[in-house]
Amino acid sequence: MGAYEYAEFIDRLLNSCEYLDPRPATRSKIIIPKDNPRSLFWIDKITFRDGKILAVKEMATFDGNGNFFERNFKYDFREIDGSSLLFRIDNHEETQSVKEPCHVHVGREDNIVTFPSSEGKDFQYVLHCIKKFYLKQPQEWDEEEDDDD
Repeated sequence: MGAYEYAEFIDRLLNSCEYLDPRPATRSKIIIPKDNPRSLFWIDKITFRDGKILAVKEMATFDGNGNFFERNFKYDFREIDGSSLLFRIDNHEETQSVKEPCHVHVGREDNIVTFPSSEGKDFQYVLHCIKKFYLKQPQEWDEEEDDDD
């Protein structure tokens, strides 16, 4: 899936997310430069039906096969007032290969769990984590934290 397909996929995910009400009627704020159609820029603020907020910053480059090649990203999920962090999955907004580690900040800013790479830690994964949050199910990083004990 390249930049255009990923942008369409994001729109489909947003329009099928049960925790958004109303669901977006307009296309997400994704930019794909005409002079670099393998790149994607997305900065957005998504408000869920209970008022929680997901701030999105995704800058990605895709390879010739349509796979993520390098990324600079942050998915920041917060309480209604925006002050209390629920979780943030990011790579400290540094453009780097998807093979490089990324991490999740959980609750407090200093509570960090590292993932071996950012592969699979995309918008679909973030929505999956948000769904688990609403369903009060454990997250992948809860298991990682338990392993550290």
